[in-house]
Amino acid sequence: MEKTRFAYIFIGGFFGSAIREFLSLSFPGTWGTLLANISGSLILGYLMYATNIGLFSERQRYLVGFGFCGGLTTFSSFIVQTMQFSSSFALFNIIANIGLCLTCVFLGRALTKKELWA
Repeated sequence: MEKTRFAYIFIGGFFGSAIREFLSLSFPGTWGTLLANISGSLILGYLMYATNIGLFSERQRYLVGFGFCGGLTTFSSFIVQTMQFSSSFALFNIIANIGLCLTCVFLGRALTKKELWA
């Protein structure tokens, strides 16, 4: 697994970055970044907890978690966009990104727990 970890992250990152670009073209400005960040947080929240209980392999965790979600989400674009806004909208953007991303991680975790009951 050690030797192929980089390849899994690389492949996942390629697809995550491509989808992020698609989202930024489809939803210009901060909305595309917000959508990428919250969807990546939901997927990552589910995947990390699901891997811990054996629903996904370490290989899938590297491919989807570190690669795809790492390529999809973008902290740097969020920061640059926030710095370009007026103070009131910048604060809204910070609260929306952090609040919704945390909520999505908790939602992903909750979905994992539902898998246990199925």
